[in-house]
Amino acid sequence: MKCIGASKATESFGAGLDRRIHDAEDLERLDGLPAHVAELVRACWELGGRPELEGLRLRAWAHMLGFRGHWSTKSRCYSTTMTALRRARVAFAKRHRARDGIPLDAWDRPEDDQATIVLATWTYVATGYATEGERWLALSAAARARERRWIAREELTTTTASATAA
Repeated sequence: MKCIGASKATESFGAGLDRRIHDAEDLERLDGLPAHVAELVRACWELGGRPELEGLRLRAWAHMLGFRGHWSTKSRCYSTTMTALRRARVAFAKRHRARDGIPLDAWDRPEDDQATIVLATWTYVATGYATEGERWLALSAAARARERRWIAREELTTTTASATAA
């Protein structure tokens, strides 16, 4: 029984991999691809022509570098749920953060600390700013941030244009 792995999409490799490859003529039309990617596609096609690898259907999936299906496809010999994967990542992160073998929570407190009280309720407090002064400060900070972004874009455009002209 074969185990199918997972692959990221090939869209980032270029427009040359947007369709299946049907014959050797299609292999000649890989000019728009980076050389390395084109070689991977050709290797997939070549390996797919071998009788002992026919079951892998590499030629049918050469445009995806041999990986068929969606990136999260699960095989018949190994399967798990995304929930189980998320839980495993959380457990790993807790072990990774653990100091002296004691798992810590997100605030670097021992996870089994009984002094921590968790409140799972939210209440509405207010909307907006308490005073006109707070409103003015927030609007001023936002205006300064917009101005800095605009200046940075102008500087980048001017610097890039002058570097290209030189």
